[in-house]
Amino acid sequence: MRWGVILCTCNDTLPIDPKAIGKALGLERPPVLYSRLPRDEIHSFLSLASRERYDRVLIGCCGPRELFTEALAAAGAEGTPLHLLDLRESCYWPHGDREAANAKAARLLRVTFHGADQGERVVEHPLTVGGRVLIAADSPDGLALARRIGEFATPVLLLDERTAAFDPAFRYPLPWKVNWGRIAEIRGRLGEFQVIVERTQPIDRETCIYCRKRTPVCHTAAITEGLRLRLDLCDRCGDCLTACEKVGAIKIPREDRDVIKADQVVVLTHDGVEPGPYRTGHLVLANSSPADLDAAAWKVYGLVGEFRKPEHVRYNPETCAAGASTCRGCGVCITACPYEAIDRERDRVRVDQFTCEGCGACVSACPTSSLTFTEPSDAELYARLQALLAPLPGRNGADRPVVAFHCSEKGREAFQAAGRLRLPYPASVLPIGGPCLRYFSEANILAAFRMGAAGVALVGCESCPHGERELLYQKVEFARRVLDAFGFGAERLHLLTGAAGEEAATVEALRRFAEAVGDPPVRWDGQPFAERDNRAVIAGTIATFIAATGREPGRVPLDPPQPFALAEVDAPGCTLCRSCVNVCPTHAFRLVEATHTLEFKQLACVACGLCEQACPERVITLKRAVFLDRGALEYQPVVQDEMVGCAKCGKPYINRRALEAVEKKVLGMEACAPTAGRWWRCWRCSRGGSLEEEGGATARQGVPGRGVRSLCPTLRPGEVAGDGGHTGDPGLRHPRGR
Repeated sequence: MRWGVILCTCNDTLPIDPKAIGKALGLERPPVLYSRLPRDEIHSFLSLASRERYDRVLIGCCGPRELFTEALAAAGAEGTPLHLLDLRESCYWPHGDREAANAKAARLLRVTFHGADQGERVVEHPLTVGGRVLIAADSPDGLALARRIGEFATPVLLLDERTAAFDPAFRYPLPWKVNWGRIAEIRGRLGEFQVIVERTQPIDRETCIYCRKRTPVCHTAAITEGLRLRLDLCDRCGDCLTACEKVGAIKIPREDRDVIKADQVVVLTHDGVEPGPYRTGHLVLANSSPADLDAAAWKVYGLVGEFRKPEHVRYNPETCAAGASTCRGCGVCITACPYEAIDRERDRVRVDQFTCEGCGACVSACPTSSLTFTEPSDAELYARLQALLAPLPGRNGADRPVVAFHCSEKGREAFQAAGRLRLPYPASVLPIGGPCLRYFSEANILAAFRMGAAGVALVGCESCPHGERELLYQKVEFARRVLDAFGFGAERLHLLTGAAGEEAATVEALRRFAEAVGDPPVRWDGQPFAERDNRAVIAGTIATFIAATGREPGRVPLDPPQPFALAEVDAPGCTLCRSCVNVCPTHAFRLVEATHTLEFKQLACVACGLCEQACPERVITLKRAVFLDRGALEYQPVVQDEMVGCAKCGKPYINRRALEAVEKKVLGMEACAPTAGRWWRCWRCSRGGSLEEEGGATARQGVPGRGVRSLCPTLRPGEVAGDGGHTGDPGLRHPRGR
């Protein structure tokens, strides 16, 4: 595949070194260098594209994408994949060191090279959004917004009954539905919101006909011009109830709950902003200005109509640990989702793609990687990490790279502000974006250190629009404990959050962190690894840490409990029935047929509990823990047994523990007591009758082991199970008969 790499020096203000960048990228020829590409040199680029016929074009320039797309079309290369990267603000403006800035530019360009073919086609679903917009307001700003929105949609006003902002002025009539109340809960999604409203205000403005008869009869002046009954002034004399008896717009006392359906919800408040989650179509404005109201109206307008909703999360039921064989297991994704977009469906989970907001919390939480993100996918994320951290020619050991995972909100804004305002921070800081900080898992964090990162920073919002992020804190704590256990230091992982307008402070904190971090604890040779699933990546990283340090920290306490467990098996009670092997979604249990051994791999266990529930002997107990040693990386034997031969033919056909368990249960049954003296044998030999009938001498000589009993007291003489004989129930056939 022929790549065309074109760079622009922004009127010779950027110290771009095309030879060094070309060498770092492994190009046969250095990138084509321009000075004023978006201006008087665009025609030269057009001729180049027409002449070279590139398969892909990568442009390092601050010019608009539309300009280069049109130029490619004019050159006869319409449809050629175009990748655009602003090197000015991502590398050269915030970094004063020319050599370091060129090295970072090479790394960022290499990310595009490596990740170009990693993306997959994202499935999209049609979505229709109507024009019913609920506006909940505690100030007259709600009326102003309703006037703006009313030009293209249908506002529904909910006035906060606790505020006096609407008391002075009487507004009648209003062209929209309006009533008192306050929001108790918001459910649903864009196009299908259900807003639970609580009301204690006695006057129902939807029922009221504005006759004003009740105002003069109120001797305490508790009814305002805005038609709100002030409960602090009301003495409950009942005069207003009598005056409004025929209309029935007053109810004292009142405690109602109502559900309002809307396509979008806008909340205007002067009492502060409550934490999320905020869904698409759910907009919250605090202390809004006229400009804010205009922007809100424009945002609402942009969400009315026909859309294509991308599918953010893919689900693989084959590896899911939610349940098996009527046993209920893992459900961490359900509790991790802040939007209630995931629920149980029998032994599996179901993702509502329309309700999903794409925060990535479920993907990070899923220990079996049954839930995967689409943009960026696991393959894309690790391709970016590898491209950023792989050594550059001539710079081995020269960098102390810091991976900065950042969200698409305040984290991205911090890096944009650093480039736009030239806020300095080290060129060793390598940003990787995601939808939200909760998208990044402990596997992603540890993988960065495995690939040679000296530190990892998580840069995001002080108040996350997706709500509380306790799961993120747990992931960070787990990664810190692993780093500390190997002697790397928990301080290498840092969480940086900021609010709107605090971008400079966030960048300064990032600068101090990057300058203070030491050399990378692991030197990486640049060879990619094949693991993608969270648990496999964690296991591979721990193996790398052990090899690099020679240390095996052993058991690491986890508080609160994480999805890691040690399965303790009571060996004397285990019959090697394979139930745990059959239900384990991660193959943490396996049965080695050649040696009749049940084995367990600790780092593969996700503590779903299915093995505990499925074990018929109840001999498995899960103990929440993680072990950082070589033993936890490999299968370890927990139960071993020997096979027993048939009393007739001598062929092995059952393990001794299972035989003893069956014998104990069968002989304990009163109905089977008459058969206590008979020997057991394999199912093939059992079809020919009892041992005594064919010569009991063999049995008396002591055959090594006993098989499945061939006869049952419910059989009549001459009838053999498996030959269609009577089993004691006219509706049943012996299993062997099938």
